Amino acid sequence: MPPALQEAFRKKQMKGGAGIARRSVIMKTKRLFDTDAYIKEFEAQVLSCEAQGKRFALVLNQTAFFPEGGGQAADRGTLGGEQVLDVREKEGVIYHYTAKALSGTVKGVLDWATRFERMQNHSGEHVVSGIIHRHTGADNISFSLSESETTLAFNVPLEEALLRQVEREANAAVFADKKITAFYPDPESLSEYAYRSKLELTENVRLVEIEHIDLCACCAPHCASTGQIGLIKIIGSEAYKGGTKLWIVCGKRALEHYDMLLGQAKRISHLLCAKLDTLDAAVQTLHQNKEKAEYALVSLRRQAIAAAIEAVEPTAGDYTTVCDFKGDDLRLFAEGLKERVGGIITVLEGDDASGYRYVITAREKDIAPLVKEANAALCGRGGGRDNMARGSFRATREQVNAHFIHLEKREERREKNEGRDTRTRIKENRITNPIECECLARNST
Repeated sequence: MPPALQEAFRKKQMKGGAGIARRSVIMKTKRLFDTDAYIKEFEAQVLSCEAQGKRFALVLNQTAFFPEGGGQAADRGTLGGEQVLDVREKEGVIYHYTAKALSGTVKGVLDWATRFERMQNHSGEHVVSGIIHRHTGADNISFSLSESETTLAFNVPLEEALLRQVEREANAAVFADKKITAFYPDPESLSEYAYRSKLELTENVRLVEIEHIDLCACCAPHCASTGQIGLIKIIGSEAYKGGTKLWIVCGKRALEHYDMLLGQAKRISHLLCAKLDTLDAAVQTLHQNKEKAEYALVSLRRQAIAAAIEAVEPTAGDYTTVCDFKGDDLRLFAEGLKERVGGIITVLEGDDASGYRYVITAREKDIAPLVKEANAALCGRGGGRDNMARGSFRATREQVNAHFIHLEKREERREKNEGRDTRTRIKENRITNPIECECLARNST
């Protein structure tokens, strides 16, 4: 439609004028997909076209586009060559949203690949739900058909063995190519049908029947027979609200899922130099070897910590050092130093770029004031209890060393004023003056 006509539609909407843009629609939209889910193209009359923000809401006399509902997204495609952005239903009227206004007779074209993929998965869900209901009496309490998988939830726990049986029976139903039909029973005879439904329905009830498998109230398009569903695979399950949630893939999605798993298996097979049918044993061996290596590594780390502690000369004063121990090893190193250091112990690891992690501890001294002062001076974060603190400094090594040298000198002055000898020890790789700080900074780069 020309831009001028589109603008005219908008002006009529704003002014409340008569015409197609404001036409009151009381006629319900004829749902072509109710009777024939395989219509890919159709023609229809535009009964109403209303501007809604930057989109137009079109009502047609009939449509093959399924509107969003029942856990399934709206169909994709085009109307009059324009992309259909969304399809919604309200009180029996189906609204098609486009970026441009349309009028007269329009041709609708469905994105058939997407529609058929959804039909496969929705029909597959009915097969699985019907079989589970027959075995357990469980109700399907939720359903969602996303772009990659289908999720469904039941109100009872389902054991793995049962799920494997359900999957085998579902695929047997596919191989048997059972007929799938959709129909509207007479309201008078509705009570005679034993059908599954998440809601209490009394009118306009559409039933989808899978021969000898399932009967369920449903508004969506379905395959004509179970053979068109293709492979049905349950790919996951978990406990959910006292029941069970399942993830399934059917048809094309099942094939794509298998291709993905096979590709991964082949790559793992190549890495482990093992055949596909021996991957389980190969991975078990790899895991056992990994556990042995991790145990040996822990033993070596403990030996390294013990050797580093032994190398420290006993002192009654404070002790500060930068080391290569990381994580819990840093804590174990600091804990071990308590046997050789009587004052406050500060051990750090890291670098200027990422900062330094620290552990500060002592046998008897109160470390809280020191930790607070260090965090303030060195952009630090952290704390602790039981005379041990852990955290990090966002500072350079030069700044860290300068701060702790300052604290040591202050402690020395305090002890001299009290008439006591100081026995503070400084590790050989500690920087003890600004000149050495500068030299080390240059050498480290």
